[in-house]
Amino acid sequence: GALDTEEAARRMGLVLSPGTEPADAASWIEGFVGGGSGGLLLVHDERLLGLVDTWLTGVPAESFTDVLPLLRRTFSAYEPGVRRSLGELVRRGPAAGGGTATVPTPGFGEDLDMARADAVLPVVRLLLGLDPDLDQDQRPDGLPDDSVEAAA
Repeated sequence: GALDTEEAARRMGLVLSPGTEPADAASWIEGFVGGGSGGLLLVHDERLLGLVDTWLTGVPAESFTDVLPLLRRTFSAYEPGVRRSLGELVRRGPAAGGGTATVPTPGFGEDLDMARADAVLPVVRLLLGLDPDLDQDQRPDGLPDDSVEAAA
């Protein structure tokens, strides 16, 4: 099952507490955020990234070399763009409030770029088998955009 962000942060906080052996904590990190898509969880939830960062900076020097290969394997599975975003987030430091970023995530704008979205609409319509020449102010069902609530 899926965990909500509060429960995930609570569990990660418990596992990454000082009482947990560094090798066990590193194994838990690998299981929780390992694999190709695990890095996106850290990119989009800075609280979890902050827990990992705080834990890693607190690993004793004698244990650091033991956990490094496992962590390297975990993070090397991420796509290059995800690794770059994680590096930018760690370099920038935690966001105010400890939650989501207050500045845009690297590679993502603050708002939707409507010009770019409009540019791909004909292709999306073609792929979906819809009329590619449909007026952009209408929905595929023929209703104007502002009538969504009225149709529901």
